[in-house]
Amino acid sequence: MTAANVIETHVARAVARHRGSEPLVRLVAAELPPRERTPWLRMADALATGDVVQGTAAATASTACWIPLFASGAADPRLAVRLLQTAARPPTATANAWWLFAYPLSVALVALAVLTLMAFLVIPQFEPVFRDFGVELPMATRMALGLRPILLRGWPLLIIVAWLVLCRWWLGVRWSAHSATAIASFTRSLARLVAAEIPTAEALVLAGRATGATGLDPASPRRPLTFAAAAALDHAPRSAAVLLDAIADCHDDRGRGRLDAAAWFIGPLLIGVVGLLVGFLTLALFMPLINLVGLLS
Repeated sequence: MTAANVIETHVARAVARHRGSEPLVRLVAAELPPRERTPWLRMADALATGDVVQGTAAATASTACWIPLFASGAADPRLAVRLLQTAARPPTATANAWWLFAYPLSVALVALAVLTLMAFLVIPQFEPVFRDFGVELPMATRMALGLRPILLRGWPLLIIVAWLVLCRWWLGVRWSAHSATAIASFTRSLARLVAAEIPTAEALVLAGRATGATGLDPASPRRPLTFAAAAALDHAPRSAAVLLDAIADCHDDRGRGRLDAAAWFIGPLLIGVVGLLVGFLTLALFMPLINLVGLLS
């Protein structure tokens, strides 16, 4: 059975079981940011009309929000909680891609902003003073005075920054399925599907589509399917689901630890870079004045 057939089959079952859940799905969608709301509204429309074709198209485009429907039986009281848990998770690829370049880019942008402000607002005030003194300027001062022409001709720098941003974005999308956050999301979705006694092959297809991974095989695990998750699949469905949830918790902890470490590293780095720039420019501008005072004394 192909991935498309698997999705269509489970969408048909979900639509048949959860026709009355359309108001709940719309309620969840109403609490989401506008850019994340569309897949949920498309799911609600499919449930309202009972249109399997429409539902299959919606599930193919965004499988993650359909996982609670696939894994819950008719009138399952846990459906509302599962929908809310899924909605509370940010889109995996977007979150990881943004994290890869947001902080490094913020360092570059803040540093560039400081350079621009100093070059256009502060340094021009010192240029006529240095000309009136008629003294030979230190190299650091000459470098500071040369910043403004460099920034005026700095369009190649902007192109380089834009290129780096695109590279970071591409790497984020390319490797998002390998991150701890994506592995946790995949493993938790797999746990829900396995607990519902969906065949392993079909559960892997559905959970993989939810995190942007395809061609997953327990015989040769590759991320986001880890060796631990593949071993858990050898157990009975309920036991496997408990093990998969525990594995997902471990990867959630790893993901949070990495984000905390990055935050603690990038914050001081940002302060240090800006401090070094301001310190260098301040020293460069006052060095001629200090030298002049020394000569006069």
